[in-house]
Amino acid sequence: MSADPVESVILCEGYHDRAFWSGFLESAGWRDARPLRGGRLGSAVDPFGKSVGGGDYAFLSPTGAFLRIRPCHGVSRVLTQMGTRLKQRSTEAVDHLIVNLDSDAGEEDLDVAARENVARAVRSRIRSQIPAMVETDDGDVLLDEGRTRISIVLWSTPDRPSSDLPEKQTLERLVCAALRDAHPERAQSVATWLAARPSPPAPGPKSYKSLSWAHMAGWYPEHGCDDFFRLVCRAGEPAAIKLRERLFALLPESVKTRLFVQPVMDR
Repeated sequence: MSADPVESVILCEGYHDRAFWSGFLESAGWRDARPLRGGRLGSAVDPFGKSVGGGDYAFLSPTGAFLRIRPCHGVSRVLTQMGTRLKQRSTEAVDHLIVNLDSDAGEEDLDVAARENVARAVRSRIRSQIPAMVETDDGDVLLDEGRTRISIVLWSTPDRPSSDLPEKQTLERLVCAALRDAHPERAQSVATWLAARPSPPAPGPKSYKSLSWAHMAGWYPEHGCDDFFRLVCRAGEPAAIKLRERLFALLPESVKTRLFVQPVMDR
């Protein structure tokens, strides 16, 4: 590990993405960066000597690498935060910046095209700020002779439209697909119950969340909504095995290696 202070950062859309990443990082051997003092967790401090706050979570790898997860509350704010963090890199070095968004394709859309469009928009935003960027064969972007790597992670699944999966390509669809892989009888039960609801609400922009919340209420009620996305990633959880398979099919090689494979090897 370099003696110079440096961090990696995941910029994601919201709190549930933050919870999902947290669950998988913990399963790979990362630990909460907050120190335990007198039986209570204190505040995490980043490599630059600043307290971690504002909704950010922080983790340490088995070798001490520092990773920050920042929920940005929307696509446009993820891109804004990306630009801000890149401006800061000359004084607060960033080793790996992961830009995480939903594909947001609907059933009428081609997800492959939607993913390409989102990734193109992210790279275009980077290029407008740093024309000297270099694109790698696997879709990453390198800056400053490779000292900063940017990866794009887009939530989606290749599954055909189905009543037991959300229509929109989001984190919820990814999680529901893995839950269906692990527990097909649960998925069918949830779909049947939702279809039989008396006076269901009119479809709205958040309708795609109904299926995930139904799974949470049925089998994870004691933990609440945020913890649901963390707990489905637990080691030994059947859905976690299926999620890992799906996640590894989505992630760039650099993200798989740096965040999941290497930490396990270093334990």
